[in-house]
Amino acid sequence: MLSDLPQELLELIFTALDPESLRACALVSSSLVAPSQRSIFRSLVIWFPDGDLPKAQALFSSAPHVTGYVRELKVQLEDEEVLSSQNGVLASILPSFPHLECLSIKGWFGPIRWNDTTLPLQSAIEELMTSSNLRSLDVEEIFDIPSSFIVLALSSLRRLGLHSITVEPSESHIPNLPATLRTEEISLRTQYPDVKSIVDLILPNIPRPGYLDKNRRLMLGMHQVIHTESLRIIAATASTLRHLELRCGVFELPLDLPCLPVLRVLELRIFLGFSGPGLPPHLYPVVAALPTTVPIIEVLCLTCYDVPGKEDWGADRAGPLPLFDDTCAYRDKLPYLRRVYCPDRPLDQEDYVAFHVFVLEKFSGLQGTGVLDISAGGDEGPPVLD
Repeated sequence: MLSDLPQELLELIFTALDPESLRACALVSSSLVAPSQRSIFRSLVIWFPDGDLPKAQALFSSAPHVTGYVRELKVQLEDEEVLSSQNGVLASILPSFPHLECLSIKGWFGPIRWNDTTLPLQSAIEELMTSSNLRSLDVEEIFDIPSSFIVLALSSLRRLGLHSITVEPSESHIPNLPATLRTEEISLRTQYPDVKSIVDLILPNIPRPGYLDKNRRLMLGMHQVIHTESLRIIAATASTLRHLELRCGVFELPLDLPCLPVLRVLELRIFLGFSGPGLPPHLYPVVAALPTTVPIIEVLCLTCYDVPGKEDWGADRAGPLPLFDDTCAYRDKLPYLRRVYCPDRPLDQEDYVAFHVFVLEKFSGLQGTGVLDISAGGDEGPPVLD
């Protein structure tokens, strides 16, 4: 009977099953082994402290075909002592994934340094970056990454995430690679003051190699350390940017966005309770400027963290957000707007009700329109628009 079902339907079914159910399917019927394995091994996490690396090596040696199923690989690196003993094993495993699409490398229990990895491991990572299949790379909590590595990533990948890293000038010559115009998405978040050196690599002062000429989506920190550099990247991608996610923290600085003529989705993530009751004061002028800065916006997402209890909402006297009061000014000034998300955070019932009422007051002009959604799915955010 399985052979009578469309392959696309089977893939959807297996994708929805948990690993235990997939293992049970593989035991019940030999015809289910391959699709179950494809789903089980599609996303793989190698975690050093648990001794996962030797287990993974043994598995791939006994069943080498499963490496062809891996599309997403997350490697969590332990400190120098643990890493030094398993550098070689990891270097030998990485080239064995012929269809790898997404790679994530993270320092575990704090940052590690790039030089804690051996040259063979560094070479294996760089070879993956230049393969035709790999499209996404996330690097997190790794210090002293050579600038040549960042340039190689910008020249090779569709998506690049740089989170809590530092960069140092390469001792070797930075490769003079032609711009591939592949980079469509960049995520940059860091607390470290040398973020300027990272952005200088992305936006060099010399004639631009075109790394961002096709960029469609940005996910940027907007707190005090990174604020100025994030605005540089936004300005450089203004003509192509479709989706912008800004992590504003406590929103301690004004946010003056340039005109983003093709932006369709704007996400603002903010922490509440640090600048008095209600929403941060700097949010109001951002919303008021939307008709000028984001004239064809379709989706606005406002995600709030550290939501105060219900007793704090009543002290807010700021009134509705600009454009969204009872006059419904947004209809004329934001003609393409079709959805406003305010994801509900994990709250107890009383606080959730108070938050719900608070959001309705801030967007009073949207009540009954079907535009406002206060239950958009937590951190998942709005859908990505093509």
